[in-house]
Amino acid sequence: MTRNMRLGTELRDDRPGFGEALRDWVGAVCAIGWLIGLGLVVPCEATAQELTVAESENLVRLVYYEGLPSDEAERIGPAGAARLQEMLASPDEAKHHAQILLALGLSGEEGSLEAIRDWAATPREGEVDRATFKAWQALPFALGHLAQHDARALNDLEDQMSSDAPTWRFRHHQGARLHGMARKAAATCIAETGLPAAGAALDRAERVSSDGDFDAHLREARALYRRRVQEGGR
Repeated sequence: MTRNMRLGTELRDDRPGFGEALRDWVGAVCAIGWLIGLGLVVPCEATAQELTVAESENLVRLVYYEGLPSDEAERIGPAGAARLQEMLASPDEAKHHAQILLALGLSGEEGSLEAIRDWAATPREGEVDRATFKAWQALPFALGHLAQHDARALNDLEDQMSSDAPTWRFRHHQGARLHGMARKAAATCIAETGLPAAGAALDRAERVSSDGDFDAHLREARALYRRRVQEGGR
């Protein structure tokens, strides 16, 4: 821009029309440069959209104070998701499991639901550690994100609303307390999807529920669902 401004100052001529011709010439050069740049830059940006395996792994290892960046997780491709699925199955990566679950849900990649289901089905008894508890809390949100890509995830959330209480505990969280937390989280995450099938799932839960506290939460979830539908989903 500075160079063009200098050109406009230095290449003066008192001849009529010279200034207009100069502006046209500069504009043409800029336009050509823009078109060339478009041809060179856009394909590079398109190919850079998908995170590498290393970037995908690094994404779930970092500490975030405002939550896992969803826009980054949505860029995880098949290779990155395959690596995260391996990490989710490894006890050595337990401290990262919460973010791995969320990342897989957001990625929507093939095999993510199976990996999430395997983690959820892992037998647990007695006192669990904080990392496991955090991952358990992240589970319904991971399924809610994944439901945008895989309708089966919504079924898993509906099943969670009617599942039994966990047999493990974390500090003062156990039995009925964990059961209530799981059901409410599932209902909220179903509503957040804004999907047509989500409304029917909440209806079914309300018809069979005999828990006043959960019924009140379902009413809140239904109101949330209506807002999401009006907004066009998440």
